[in-house]
Amino acid sequence: MRADIVFYNGQIVTADANRNIHQAVAIKGETILDTGANEEILAYADEQTKRIDLEGNSLLPGFIDSHAHIEINGTNKLGVNCKELHSIEDIQASLSKRAADTPAGEWIRGWGYNHKQLTEQRHPTRWELDEVSTDHPIMITRTCNHISVVNSEALSRFGLADDAPDPEGGKLGRENGIINGQLFESIHMDMYEFSQYSESEIMKGYELASGEYLENGITSVHEAGGYGNIHFQWLQKGVLNNSIPTRLYMMMGSLSRSREVLERALEGGLLTRMGDRHLTVGPAKLFIDGSSSGPTAATRDPYTSDPEDSGVLYYTQEELEQTLVKASRMGNQITSHAMGDKGVNMLLHCIEKANEISEEGLRHRIEHCGIAPADLRERIKQAKATPILNPAFLYEFGDGYLKDYGERVHDMFPARDLVDLGVRPAIGSDNPVTTVNPFVGLYAAVTRKTKSGQSVGENQKISIYEAIEQYTINGAYASFEEDWKGSIESGKVADLIILDKPILDVPPEELLEMSVEATMIGGSFHWSKQ
Repeated sequence: MRADIVFYNGQIVTADANRNIHQAVAIKGETILDTGANEEILAYADEQTKRIDLEGNSLLPGFIDSHAHIEINGTNKLGVNCKELHSIEDIQASLSKRAADTPAGEWIRGWGYNHKQLTEQRHPTRWELDEVSTDHPIMITRTCNHISVVNSEALSRFGLADDAPDPEGGKLGRENGIINGQLFESIHMDMYEFSQYSESEIMKGYELASGEYLENGITSVHEAGGYGNIHFQWLQKGVLNNSIPTRLYMMMGSLSRSREVLERALEGGLLTRMGDRHLTVGPAKLFIDGSSSGPTAATRDPYTSDPEDSGVLYYTQEELEQTLVKASRMGNQITSHAMGDKGVNMLLHCIEKANEISEEGLRHRIEHCGIAPADLRERIKQAKATPILNPAFLYEFGDGYLKDYGERVHDMFPARDLVDLGVRPAIGSDNPVTTVNPFVGLYAAVTRKTKSGQSVGENQKISIYEAIEQYTINGAYASFEEDWKGSIESGKVADLIILDKPILDVPPEELLEMSVEATMIGGSFHWSKQ
C-alpha cells in the first residue's frame, strides 16, 4: 500500500506500551500506516508520496492537554493582559488605556495579575479601579481565575450592597466592614458569568486560543468548563464553524453555579463518551475547593503562611455525593476540581461510593490532585482513579508554595509516587492559569524547579519519557480514547507533532527552549513554522 506521507530519519517517540523508538512512520489518509526503520518505511513511498526528513529531530503523538479552558483562554486575549505587570499603578495605567477606547457603559476586563508579584503585595481594591473609570464596569481576574477585583460600577450592576454577607463557597473582601471589590471563589465565578462576553467575542476567542494550541503542538483538549449552560452550546458552534480544529473532550461542568449547571446537563441527557472524534462529552464535573496559589485550596491543616486559614469549600460532602454518585449511577465518568488534600479526600469519598454502585471501568478523575499525601495516593490506586496533574504550576507558583505549604510541597502533584503505585496520571496546563506551552509542564515534571530555580518536592521527579506519556497516551486513557489516539501505532489516527530537537537527548534545563515545528491532526497539517 502506498503512503501519502512518510516521515523518516527521526526520533519517533511512539508512547506505545513497549516505549518503542523508531526512525520512520508512514501515513495514509487520516491514519498511521506503519512505523519502523527508515528503509522499511520508505518502501511505502512512491513518486506521489510526500517525504519529510526529520533531520534527527523528534516526532511525537500530538500533545493532549487534559485540563484546559479554551473559552477563558480565548476571551482573555480580548482583554487587558496584566500578567507581567508589577504594581497596582501599572494595572491602572493599562486599564486606563483600554477605557479611553471603550464606549461608556461597556465592560473593561483584565486578566492574569498576581498580587504576590506586585510591589504592594496585595490585591487592588474597588476604589483603585474607580480611579480608572466610574463610567465602565471593570473586572480584573487573578492568574488563578479564582479571585478577581471589580469596581463600584460592577458591584452596583451585580446588585452587591456594601454590607452583603459572604456567599456559600465564597468570600467578599472588606475594609472597615465595607465590601472592597475583592471577590473570592464562588462569588468571583458568579461575577465572571454576569460579565459574560457576547457570542461573537466567544467565537473570536476560540479562534485565537485554537491558533495558540496548534502552535504548541496540542491536538486534543479536555475542556474543563466555562460559565453556565450556554458554554456547551458555544463549544458545539465553535466546532461546527471550524473555529476549533483541536479535538475536544467536554466536561459537563461550569465554573459558576457548578452543581446547578451539572444537574441541568444530567437532566438533559448528556452522557460521557457520547459524540464523535472531534467533540466528545466528558465527565460530570463539580468544584470542591479553591486555588493552590491564591491560596484558597482546602487543606487538612492550616496554611504554613497563615495558621488561621485552611481554604474554601464549595459544597458539603453530602452535596457532592448527592450529585456525583447520581451522575456515576447514570454511567458517567465523574470528577471535580480538588486542589488541597481536604478536597482530594472529599472527592475520593465520592469516587469510592460511586465504585460500589456503578459499572466498572468509568475511570473517575481527580482534576489537579494538588496535595495528595501517602494515604490519599494509596486510595487513588485502590479506587482506580485518574489524577490530572499540573506540573507547570510548580514552575509558575512554586516559590509561593514553599511559603504557603512548607513541607507539603513533597506531596504536591505527586507524579513519581503515583506512577510507582501503578496509577496513570495525565497532565493538564489549566491554561490560562499557566501557559499553554507544554514544554513548561514537561520541564517542571522532570526537574521540579520553579521560575527562580528553587526545588519543589524533588522526590516527585519523573523521566522525560514518563512526562511525555502523561501528556499523550495517558491523556487519551483519561478520555477512553487510547484505542485510536495518543500513541504512534499502526491503525491509530495521525495526530502528530514535529519538534525542533530530539527531545529524549535534550538536557532537562534546555526543555524550556524547545518548540514545535509543525502540528498534524488526522493526517493534515494544521500549523507549521514554515
